[in-house]
Amino acid sequence: MRWKAHILSKESSHPHSNFNELVRTRIPALGKRAAANNRAVLGKIALEGPLLKYDVCKKLDLHVSDYGTISRRIDALTKSAYLEEAGKRATRRGKQTKQSLYGLTWRGFIASVAIKEVRENILQVLKKNPLLAFPEKELVLLAIEELVTPQELETIARTVLEAFLRAIPNLELVENNPMSILAWFSSIKEIKSPAGFRLSKLQSPEEFLKLLDKPTILRAVKDKLVPFIKQKTKETKAVYQMFLVLNEVAEFIAKLEVADEPSKRIKEYYDNELKPKLERLSEEI
Repeated sequence: MRWKAHILSKESSHPHSNFNELVRTRIPALGKRAAANNRAVLGKIALEGPLLKYDVCKKLDLHVSDYGTISRRIDALTKSAYLEEAGKRATRRGKQTKQSLYGLTWRGFIASVAIKEVRENILQVLKKNPLLAFPEKELVLLAIEELVTPQELETIARTVLEAFLRAIPNLELVENNPMSILAWFSSIKEIKSPAGFRLSKLQSPEEFLKLLDKPTILRAVKDKLVPFIKQKTKETKAVYQMFLVLNEVAEFIAKLEVADEPSKRIKEYYDNELKPKLERLSEEI
């Protein structure tokens, strides 16, 4: 097979054998016979964003005769939840029929971080793959871009991935969602900082504030974070007021005795006091 796995060229000669062994033993897709092909597919989709099967083949500079191999690898990676359909696109091939675009899942993202080229462009990967969603993603990525250099990110990503792989038995046994993955990350006892490593822009709290001097950051904070905080404040206030009302109801019921005819007293209380409060609360929400 004519395989131009340029994605693998740097990683295959990586001197850190312990890291490579962890990748092989903890990430099944990168430890099987088809590991090289899987790695190439995951790396290309990571860096380019969702692609058609034909696009993956083309972008890997493969001959059309290799399409079947790529198609089978994508199907297998999808079945194992490293990839997932991320929309459709009409193509000339197949008489303008719509074909599936394949994007990284969180499992696929973690597996792709084993590739050095992905680690060196990790923010690009997060931006280009829509299935990798999390709250205020745009703002978070902007802040990271300002605070950390690509070289530092590559070092961080490799170190964290190694610690994560040591903590898990097998990536495919970890539920494919951010919360489950974070739960495993929380079990990591220690992440060793590489010798001489130091983040370039995290020397003091003032550095965080200086981010607001950047037009893109300030705009993102105003457009994304401020409305989010206001909405959550409004929701929290409404919940708090609701609990205050419920507390009043509880105190009223606590004072009742059977001789007071509770059902009658509660109805009167609802009509005269509780109902007006609930209506006002509803209007505020």
